[in-house]
Amino acid sequence: MKSTRTSSPLAAGRTALDRLRGWLRWFVGVVVRKRTYANVAYLLLAFPLGIGYFTVLVTGIAIPAGLTFGLVDMARTEPVALLIAGIPLLLVLLCIGIPTVLVVLFASVELTALERVLADRLLDTDIPTADPAPTLRERVRRLVFDRGTWKGVGYLGSKFVLGLATFFLLAFGVTFTFVLVAAPLHYRNQLVGIHLGGPVEFVPELTYQHAGWVIDVVSPVPLSLAEGELISFYIDSLGEALALSAIGVLVGLVVLHLFNAVAWLFARYTELLLRDTQPSIFSEPPE
Repeated sequence: MKSTRTSSPLAAGRTALDRLRGWLRWFVGVVVRKRTYANVAYLLLAFPLGIGYFTVLVTGIAIPAGLTFGLVDMARTEPVALLIAGIPLLLVLLCIGIPTVLVVLFASVELTALERVLADRLLDTDIPTADPAPTLRERVRRLVFDRGTWKGVGYLGSKFVLGLATFFLLAFGVTFTFVLVAAPLHYRNQLVGIHLGGPVEFVPELTYQHAGWVIDVVSPVPLSLAEGELISFYIDSLGEALALSAIGVLVGLVVLHLFNAVAWLFARYTELLLRDTQPSIFSEPPE
C-alpha cells in the first residue's frame, strides 16, 4: 500500500510532465513543420488571386448588366427612342452580353477547380467534385443551372475580401514580429514605432426620421486622435532589447499558430462552398 501511494503521485507527476513536454514540442515545433509553410503559402496567394477573381467577375458582369440597365432605363424614360435604339441594343445584348456571361461562368468553373487543387495541395483538404457531365450539351446546361456553378461564383467573389483581410493579417504579424525580434538592432532609435501620419477626427452623429420629420443630433464633443506616435518600441539598453527580442520570438510562434488557425478556417470554408462543384473540363472532358 505504501509503495502504491508513493508511486501514484510520481506517476501523475510524470504524466503531467510528459503532457507539458508534448505541448511545448507542439508549440515550438510549428517553426519546423512543413504544414505551417504550406499554410502561409496559401495565405500569401489569397490576395493576388482574389484580385484576379474579382476582376474577372466584375468585368464579365458589367457588360451585360450595363446593356440591360440601358434598355430598362430607355424604356422608362424615353419609350419612343426605344423603338429606334432598342433593337440594336437587344441584339448587342444577345450577341455580346449573353456569351460574355457564359464565358465568365465557364471561367468560374475552371477557377474553382484551381482553388480545389490549391486547397488539396497546400491545406491538405479532400474536396469531392460532382460527377462529370457526359456530353457537351449537359456541360452547358450545368454551366447555367447547376447550383455548384453559382456556389463557385460566390466563393470567388468572397475571395477578394478574404484575401485582403489575410494580406493585412500577414503584413501586420510579420512586421510586428520582426520589429520585436530585431530590437537589438534598433534599440536606441526613437523613430521605431507605429505613428499616425495626420490627425484623425470623428464627430458622432445620430439621425432620426419619421413621417417627414428629420432630427439630426450631433455630439458637441468631437472625438479626435492627434498626429503622433501610437506605439513606441524605443529602448535605451541592450539588455532590455535582448529581452524584447526573446518576447518577439514567443510572439512569432504565436503568430505562426494564428496563421495555421486562419488557414484551417480557409480549408473548412473552401470545403463547404466547393464541395460537389463541377470538375474542370480539362481534367474531365465531356465525350
